[in-house]
Parts: sequence; structure tokens; C-alpha cells
Amino acid sequence: LTALLGIILAAMQTDMKRLLAYSSIENLGIIVLAIGLALLLHTANLNLLATLALVAGLFHCFNHAFFKSLLFLCTGSVLHATGERNLGKLGGLIAPMPWVAGFALIGTLAMSGIPPLNGFFSEWLLLQAFLFSSSIQAPFYLTLLLPVAAAAFALSIGVAAFVLVKFYGIIFLGKQRDAKLAQASDAAFFERLGL
Repeated sequence: LTALLGIILAAMQTDMKRLLAYSSIENLGIIVLAIGLALLLHTANLNLLATLALVAGLFHCFNHAFFKSLLFLCTGSVLHATGERNLGKLGGLIAPMPWVAGFALIGTLAMSGIPPLNGFFSEWLLLQAFLFSSSIQAPFYLTLLLPVAAAAFALSIGVAAFVLVKFYGIIFLGKQRDAKLAQASDAAFFERLGL
């Protein structure tokens, strides 16, 4: 529920930093889902699958730290260069800010779970743990809840891909809506890196 609610709220945002913050809630929901599945599988003495689910959760936590930091760094650079956080007023920044656009694309693809980037592997491992957990001997309500949780997880991944296409497409690929955006540059990004 946390993953679904977080990504649905992210889909409704027009503020680029708030969009990323809500998507962090979605990723936290995925991490907690993986840990909960690992505990459930361990209780059912399916230790190999429990290890797989736990590794997926920890790997996703590690991945999220990297790609979300990169995306917040890129949005901070956009904010510093344009003075604007509203997606409705941004657009077409790929030409004046090619380095930021390139790094934001890497972060966006990783967070979307596109292979061969790191976000794909952690989400794929968790999905595999869900698929192989059908042999669990558990109370009836849990055997019904596992497919529902797996479907909610898959749905949150799909909506996350939409949100990130919206995020990247509007900021970098969309039409410039304001003449001051043409004066933006990558300088803020390199200042933040200390270069």
C-alpha cells in the first residue's frame, strides 16, 4: 500500500522535488515489502527464498541511495539554474544543460527499472522471490495476500515508469515555456560537485 500510494501521489505532483520525494515513499514501500516477504518466507522454512527477498530489499535500498541522490542533485541544479521547481514552467533544458540532462537520464532509467541498470536487478530479484513463493505453506489469507502484494508491486513499478517519463520528458525534452530557460547552464551542477 505504501508503494502504491507513494507513486500515485508522485504522479499527481507538479513540483519536481516533491515528485521525487513521493517516489522515495514508493521505494521505501518496496524495501519494506521485500523485508516482510523475507520474514514470511523464513517463517515457512524457505530460507533460500527468504535470503533472495532480503538481498533484493537491501540491494534496492543501496540502489535507491545512489539513483535518488543523483536525481536530487540534478533537480537542485535545474532549480539553481532556472529558479523554477514547477514542471509546468520548465521544459527544453536538454540543450542548455546537456550534462545535467545526461546524468538525470541515467538516474531516471535506473529508477524506472530499465535493464541493465541497477534498479532493474533489485526489482527483478524481488519479483522472482514473489513468483517462487507460491509453494509456501501458510494460512489461507496469506496465500491469497501474496499474489495481491505481487500485483501491487508490479503495478507500482509500472506507474513509476510513467512518473519518471513525465519527470524527464517535461523538464528536459519538452518545449521551453519561458525565454529565461535558454540562459540556464550546467555550471550549477559542476559547482555542486566542487568542480
